[in-house]
Amino acid sequence: MQKFTGKFSTPNRGFTLIELMIALGVMGILVSISMPSFQDAAENMATDSQSSVLITTLSLARTESVKRGNDVSICATSSGEDCNGGDWSDGWMVFVDANGDADGGQGSVDAGDTVVRIWTAERGTELTFTTDLMQFDNLGYSLVPGIQTFLICPESGNAENARSIEIGAFGRARLIEDDLDCV
Repeated sequence: MQKFTGKFSTPNRGFTLIELMIALGVMGILVSISMPSFQDAAENMATDSQSSVLITTLSLARTESVKRGNDVSICATSSGEDCNGGDWSDGWMVFVDANGDADGGQGSVDAGDTVVRIWTAERGTELTFTTDLMQFDNLGYSLVPGIQTFLICPESGNAENARSIEIGAFGRARLIEDDLDCV
């Protein structure tokens, strides 16, 4: 039998409190350095996602107008049942305007109109549009005169992460990523 001498036969393999505090301090510095670029990347992804959804919406509306042989409209909505007069940051809807009386305000979606799809807006983005109602005719052309523009800005207002979608007279959407202003 061995006699206990007060010494351990294996060395201590743990961390001291000082080593742990130094490691936590270094980790805190690294996190604080990387946080701004992470927020920038998150904003960029949110505006990219929102612009992709809007281009999909425009493509769906054009396709539906040709397929159904009728005017198809896109308007801002908060309820999903009717247009709300231009607050695109809540969401929007695509509907077939059977009687051609839609103007983007309350009462645009009425009896005989068919709601095709409803979208909610991406959180963390602000969305503005130059018109209350986007319409396509039975050939897929825009019924709204001139070039219409969606502007998608992050809530921070950082114009570097902003996106814009322009819709021309022929109804085609074009994504713009440079030289935008989120004021």
